[in-house]
Amino acid sequence: MDQGQTNEFENFDKQFKETVNRPQALCDTCGRCCKSITTSRTHEELEQMAKEGKEEAWVFVEFFKRYPSIDEARKVVPEQVEQVIRELSLNKDFDINKISFYYCPHVTKDGLCSVYETRPYCCRVAPRHGWSLMPPGCGFEGWQFEEREKTKSSVRYIKEYLQRIESIYSNDDDIVPGQNLTVKELREKLLKKIEPWEKYGSLFW
Repeated sequence: MDQGQTNEFENFDKQFKETVNRPQALCDTCGRCCKSITTSRTHEELEQMAKEGKEEAWVFVEFFKRYPSIDEARKVVPEQVEQVIRELSLNKDFDINKISFYYCPHVTKDGLCSVYETRPYCCRVAPRHGWSLMPPGCGFEGWQFEEREKTKSSVRYIKEYLQRIESIYSNDDDIVPGQNLTVKELREKLLKKIEPWEKYGSLFW
C-alpha cells in the first residue's frame, strides 16, 4: 500500500473522533438539538448502563432531563421529534413505547450552553457524523452534506481496494505486502471499518 492509500485509511479512522474540527460557528444557537435528545436505548437500559459506569448513559440519566412523554417533547420541538420517530421507525424492532426524549436544562433562553466549557462528550462531538439527526434547517446541514460525501468516498475507496486485493490473491492465507495481514484478516478489518455505515446505504455506494 502506498502512502496515499495509508493516509486514506488513517483519515477514515480519524474522521469521527473528537479531534475532528467541527465548525461551531455554523451553529445558529436555536437550541432545538438540546431540547430533543434521544437514543435507541430505553430509559431502563440507560439506568443499568449508568450503574455500570458507562459515561454516555450517565449523561442521559443524570445530566439531561427526561420528558414525561413524547407528547410533551412534541410541544417543544415538534418537527425534530417527528423526524426522529420517522427515522427510528425504519428499524425492524421499533417500539414507540420504548422511546424517551430528553432535554438539557443548561440551555439558556438565547439557545446558548451555560456549561459550554464542561459540556459532556456527546455534546462536544455533535453532530457526530453526516447522518446525525439534527433539527430541520440546522446550521450544520451543509457541513453534514460534505461529511456524508467524504464518508461515501472513503467507503468506496476501501471497497475498491479490497476488490483489487481479492483479484490479485486467490488464497485467503496469502500475506498482503505492506499490511502484515493475510487476505482474510485484511478483508475482516476493512469490512469492519465500513460496517457502521450499512444502515445508511453503504452497500450501494
